[in-house]
Amino acid sequence: MGDSGEYLYKDDQGPNLDHPDSLIRLACVVHRFRVPRIGSRSLSFAKSLSTVGRADKARKLVLNADDVRGRLADACSAKKISSERVVADARRYIPMIHSILLSCKVQPESARLDEKLLFEWKSGIEHKPAAFTSEAIMYDLTMCIVTEGLGRAASATENSIAGDFAAASRDYAAAAGIFDFLAQDHLPKWIAKGSKVSQDDLPSECHAPLAKALKTLFMANGQQMAVATVLIKPGKPNYGLLAKLCLGITEQLEDFINMLRKDAFPQMSRMDPDFFTLITFQINIQRSLSLYFQARSLWEKDDHGIAVAILSESTVAARTRESTASDGVPDVTRTPALYPLQDDLKDMRSHMATLLHSWEKDNSQVFFESVPQHVPAGKKLQEGLCMKRSEAYKLEEAEPVLLVLPEGALQRSDSDLARELQERFNVGDE
Repeated sequence: MGDSGEYLYKDDQGPNLDHPDSLIRLACVVHRFRVPRIGSRSLSFAKSLSTVGRADKARKLVLNADDVRGRLADACSAKKISSERVVADARRYIPMIHSILLSCKVQPESARLDEKLLFEWKSGIEHKPAAFTSEAIMYDLTMCIVTEGLGRAASATENSIAGDFAAASRDYAAAAGIFDFLAQDHLPKWIAKGSKVSQDDLPSECHAPLAKALKTLFMANGQQMAVATVLIKPGKPNYGLLAKLCLGITEQLEDFINMLRKDAFPQMSRMDPDFFTLITFQINIQRSLSLYFQARSLWEKDDHGIAVAILSESTVAARTRESTASDGVPDVTRTPALYPLQDDLKDMRSHMATLLHSWEKDNSQVFFESVPQHVPAGKKLQEGLCMKRSEAYKLEEAEPVLLVLPEGALQRSDSDLARELQERFNVGDE
C-alpha cells in the first residue's frame, strides 16, 4: 500500500498503483454524534421515595440509583467524553431505573412521592439541543438506552480513528441493535400508552421513525468499517466484493436520508445542516469507490476497455460538484466539517488519475480494446451488497422492590391512583 500523497518509483518500474492510505481514510469517514446530557435540575430518588421506600432493598436501590445517575451525568458532560465510561455508567443505571419504574407500576397504591420527580435531558443529535423535561420515569429509562446507543457509536468512531476497524464494526452493530430495539419495540409501546406524551416535547431520539433511520445509518457506518478492514490487509483485496459493499453503503445512506424526509422531517430539521453535507459527501465518495473497485475487478479479468470507461466515471464521481443538483462531492473548502478531508481527497484523485493514465497507455499500446464513451447499463453493478449487521438488544427483566405506604396514610380509590400513575410514569399494562 503506498504512502499517502506519494507514489514511489523503483528503477524501471512505473508508479505504485496500489490503493493509497488516503482512499482507506475516505472510505471510513463517519460523523460522531454527541451523547445526550442530563440536565442540571436536581433530582433524588431517595428523597422522592423516602416515605414508601424504607424497606432495605428499596432503600439500597434508590441510593444506588442516585449515585449512578450522578456518575452518568458527569460522564455525559465531561470536557473530554469517554465513550467507554458513558456506556458503562448507562449500563449500570438502566436496570436500576427499570426496577424503580416496575416497582411503581406493580404497586400503584404505594407509589406516593414526597418530592416531584422531574427528568431533564438534552438531545445528542440535535444541532442546538434544548432541555426537555418530563415526569415520566419511562422518559429517563428511554434516554438512558439512547445514551448507551450513541455511546457505542462514539466508541466506534474512536476505534476507527485508532485504526481498529474490526472493533469499530462491532460497536456500530451494537448501536444499530439498540436503535432497532427503540424503534421497533420500546418507543412504540411507550408512545401508545403515554396519555400526555407529545413528540414536540421530547428529544428527537425519542421519535421511533428517527430511531429506525439511525439504525440504518449505523449499519452503513459499520459496513464502512468492514471495507476498511479488507483494505488494510496485506495483499490484493477482492475488488469485486468491495465494489458491491461500497454500493451497498451508498444505498443505505440514501435510505437513511429518505427515511428522515418521509417520516421524521421535524426531527431532521433540528439536526446540523453540515451533518447532511457530510452524508452527501459520503454517498458520492462511496459511489466513486464502488466504480473504482469494479474497474479494478474488470481489469483483472482482462475486460480492459470497460474497465477504463468505469474508472473514468469513478474520477468524475469524485470531482467537486458544480451545484447541489449536479453529480460529485460537495466543496470541502466551504464546509468546516469537511476541511480535514482536503488533503486525502486530493491524494485519492491523484491516485485515480495516475491509474487511469497507466491503463489508457497500456490499452492503447498492448490491448487495443475500444473504450465506450458511456458505460452500458448492463456492465454496471445494479445492486449493492448490504451486510445489515445489527446486534440484537434486549432490556433485561427487572425485579420490583417493596414500596410500603405507612398505616394511616390518606387512602384513595384504585381508579384514581391508576389514572394518576398512568400520566406521571407512563406505565401502561404490558
